[in-house]
Amino acid sequence: MQNDMSVLRKIFIYCSQFASREAVRRLFVLNSGKEHSGLMQDILSVPDTFRNESITDFIFGIDDKAIHQRISDVRGMFLFVDYSTVTSSIDAKTDVKTDSFRISITVAVPTPEDHDQATELIWQDRALDAISAIRNKMRDDYDSVNPVFWFRFPSTVHPFVAHSLANSIGWSMEFDVQGIDMI
Repeated sequence: MQNDMSVLRKIFIYCSQFASREAVRRLFVLNSGKEHSGLMQDILSVPDTFRNESITDFIFGIDDKAIHQRISDVRGMFLFVDYSTVTSSIDAKTDVKTDSFRISITVAVPTPEDHDQATELIWQDRALDAISAIRNKMRDDYDSVNPVFWFRFPSTVHPFVAHSLANSIGWSMEFDVQGIDMI
């Protein structure tokens, strides 16, 4: 990853490693120029060492309408990454600015309206295993070039139930990505 890359682009590329390669490819529907092609090349060059082939769709963003549309088209387990607040602080002794970017990662699956409790348990269990594996990977990752801590405690992991999003169930994890002068 380039050091001068925006924080959103870094997070997008980093989180793409958790979904199947096919899920990542499907993100690129329209070729809208050189920057779009460059992003596709960057994201597809991420090694396959941590891909979860059970995650068949990858959704990234905060636009409710676009998210609803994308999730209505998924058929299997999906990874959904959204983001919110950036909190900045300055160390008075060193005059170094640290930015903490609030992230939420959800692993969920759409379910039929008539699923039973056993089915729900099975899918919740699979989603919890996937979110746990992602957290274990992220907590050990530090990008010394950029510099970015990909996962900072405290974090919360909570059940995800969204009837309006294809009747999806799973788990969401909220945490901070922290770095020096990220924005």
